[in-house]
Amino acid sequence: MEFLRLVRIVLTSFFGVRKRASHESDFANVNIVLLPFVAVLMAFCIGAVIFGVVHLVAQATGTMQGF
Repeated sequence: MEFLRLVRIVLTSFFGVRKRASHESDFANVNIVLLPFVAVLMAFCIGAVIFGVVHLVAQATGTMQGF
């Protein structure tokens, strides 16, 4: 359960959709030591998804004929 809370904190921080009250209450109840590791993991996952989507689009347009 704590890992999911950390993931939620990191994702909302990445996208900037946090209210100050929830930000302060989350940091009062979370293990700060694990937070950087979860942030790096989530950044890697988001980057891998973006890379995968771009790779799929580039591969699909590379096999098109006529242009």
